[in-house]
Amino acid sequence: MKPILTARCVRRRIAAAAAALFLLVGLAACGSPGGGGSSEGLPKDLKVLVEATQPVFDQWQGGVATQGVMLLVNEPLVRYDGSGFQPNLATTFEQASPTRYVFTLRDGVTFSDGSPVTVDDVRFTFEQAMRDDHLSTTHVVMRSIATVTTDGSSIALDLKAPQPLLLYTIARTGIVSKAFYEQHGEKVGTPAVGQLGSGPYVLDSFEPDKSMRVVKRPDYWGDPAPFESITFTIVPDDSARMLALQSGSANAIFEIPTGQINSIQALKDFRLSKIADATVFILQMDVTKPPFDEPAVRDAVRHAINRQAVVDAALAGHGQVARALSPQSNLELVASAEAVEQTLARIDELNTYDPDLARRLLASSSVPAGFTLKLPLDSTDADTSLVAQTIAQDLAEVGIDVELDPRGDDYIDVTLARRHDGLTLNKFSTNAPDPAMPLGYFVPAKSRINLTQQDNPAAQQAFDESNTLPVGDPKRGERLLAAVEAYHRGGAALPLVNPDMTFGLKAPMTINGFTNYWWMQRWDRLVEVGG
Repeated sequence: MKPILTARCVRRRIAAAAAALFLLVGLAACGSPGGGGSSEGLPKDLKVLVEATQPVFDQWQGGVATQGVMLLVNEPLVRYDGSGFQPNLATTFEQASPTRYVFTLRDGVTFSDGSPVTVDDVRFTFEQAMRDDHLSTTHVVMRSIATVTTDGSSIALDLKAPQPLLLYTIARTGIVSKAFYEQHGEKVGTPAVGQLGSGPYVLDSFEPDKSMRVVKRPDYWGDPAPFESITFTIVPDDSARMLALQSGSANAIFEIPTGQINSIQALKDFRLSKIADATVFILQMDVTKPPFDEPAVRDAVRHAINRQAVVDAALAGHGQVARALSPQSNLELVASAEAVEQTLARIDELNTYDPDLARRLLASSSVPAGFTLKLPLDSTDADTSLVAQTIAQDLAEVGIDVELDPRGDDYIDVTLARRHDGLTLNKFSTNAPDPAMPLGYFVPAKSRINLTQQDNPAAQQAFDESNTLPVGDPKRGERLLAAVEAYHRGGAALPLVNPDMTFGLKAPMTINGFTNYWWMQRWDRLVEVGG
């Protein structure tokens, strides 16, 4: 799918580019970054099938797939292109010190209603992103900002402490109109009000949990949009997806459910592109809920599950066993391959498939005869259901009966509010290749994403120490590996599988340059006419 660079090569280039402590990017404005591919021969309208959107067209309440549309409407200061950061609304950006970033806003850019994009809009956007009362996880990084100050076209961010993930987060934060948000308040992003941005596309229509359509903006300041319109439509049913692709009502499908890859691959006029995904299915056990407050029970669960069988059965072979919270290629971004392998080998020993050992551990616990529980599931994700069915069979073999509990719109509320029996299955997609990103979500005991609620001082200390070191420092890599290992030695979580990420486009379209973080790119310009 990506003929120029493998994912591993991309990450190594990122590490090399980030090695200096004081990073001066200072890239001159010469148009927006894009794929550079020709739009000649492309269909006028790109119609993409996805498994889910969301109830509001708002970046702070969306997932990865929908951010791919939102960042074409509300564009960021800088874009991440898979190998580094490129200027966008900011013509230059500089890390003046470990705790100070300075951006220069591009002159003459307007929102689609003609109003100018100002430094006040940028400051307002960052203040919104720093809030912790929305569904987005951007605040985990953005709350490191102490002050946002402006001077002419300059925006300066002063941090409370070094934050190596800041630029990644800025690259997925679309600039919004302060006036638009102040005028419409909580109605922003609803069908009645919509959204206002400065990007290459304008929101045309939006049906919550059904579809979103954006149209080309003819007066866009940068590289023009190659499509007249892009529509993302939810089709959660396998049969309906196939019918839409066969009938021509859709000409693309992004992040194909793994159980349907083979069927879509058989369509003669569709081209599939696959990349190794950084997403991880992870099982978390809440240590505050009996019987998961007992190490023996947690150990029994981990040893009861055959993760290779999950890859083979649930993912039909389209993935690999997840050895840790972060995939190996991401860990090799910050440490040597040898050090990473040694760490992963030790983690592997903690999570071997051994059902006999699982039974003995359970017999030594307060529930020697086993127990029954409900496992809440995100019913909008087909892969999650298949993974859950497979692990439920394994757990039943050792005496743990799992009743699958599919949830709809309330799934997030059920999990984050801890209204469950102590076991949760989640599909986590990291927002940056740096392993500090998932650690920041899963290690702190009070993090909403850490559903184990486990206080792990060793992991926290190593992670905190890594945050005091500059990107590219070998000692930072050592501390991050120590944090990953300590997290898994806590025993309250089991990484299950890393599914492949697969895209399908109707011929003659093809993809050139998609990465795990495609939604942060000008991905519309990476869709080309292939041979």
